[in-house]
Parts: sequence; C-alpha cells; structure tokens
Amino acid sequence: MKGSIGNAQKLTDLDKLVGRFFGHIELETCLDATISRPRVRPVGAFSPDIRVEFPRALREMFPIGTRFKATVKVCRKHVDGKPHGPPYLKAYDVAVIAASISDEGLMAKVRKGSISGLAYDYVWTTKN
Repeated sequence: MKGSIGNAQKLTDLDKLVGRFFGHIELETCLDATISRPRVRPVGAFSPDIRVEFPRALREMFPIGTRFKATVKVCRKHVDGKPHGPPYLKAYDVAVIAASISDEGLMAKVRKGSISGLAYDYVWTTKN
C-alpha cells in the first residue's frame, strides 16, 4: 500500500501505519544529544522525534543539515512475535536535495580509535 502525505497533518499514531509506504518524504541529517553518530529525522509529515533507518554512508558523506527526499516505510521490530520498541521509519530510494548542501558545514567523522566504528567527532569543514 503506497501513500503520499503532501501537506497533510503530521502523522503521530504510527502504530496504525506499520507496513505502509509514504513517498516524497523530506529527511534531514542532525545531531542527537544522546548519541555521537549523526542521526536523520523527518521534516514535515512525521514528528522529528521518530527514528529513521538511513544509510550510514550518506550520513557521513554530507554536512549536518543536508536534506534528502525518500520513500519511507513505517516499521516495527518484533521479538517472539510480539511488537518490540516503538515504530520507526526505514528510508528507501534516497535522493539528496542539492540546494541543501552548503559549501561549509559540520561533518561527522568516525572517532579515531573507535572500536565499534560508531563513535563520531564533528569537524567544521570549508570548501577552498
């Protein structure tokens, strides 16, 4: 089942939407106060607090604040056949919005010596 949100109200009751796809959803890389790695949040149709499963390479390749358009699926993990954790969005068919990429910005770099490869430092970069 596919759907498009457009300018509709924010979708807050994700429990009823698990398994549905939504096209042309705008996403943005951002910092999260609780973790060091860059996070992606929805802009517009969904609450910005909802977690988004998004390709790591794209989060590291572009500065924080870069926006993307994607098709998203509302997903939920299950353990022993029972829902486990809150619903989240999984991004497919991701396209970068070129106008959102600045010449300079905060870039996520894997922290030197990180055993897991999931600890990040942020470096301000400029284009010469």
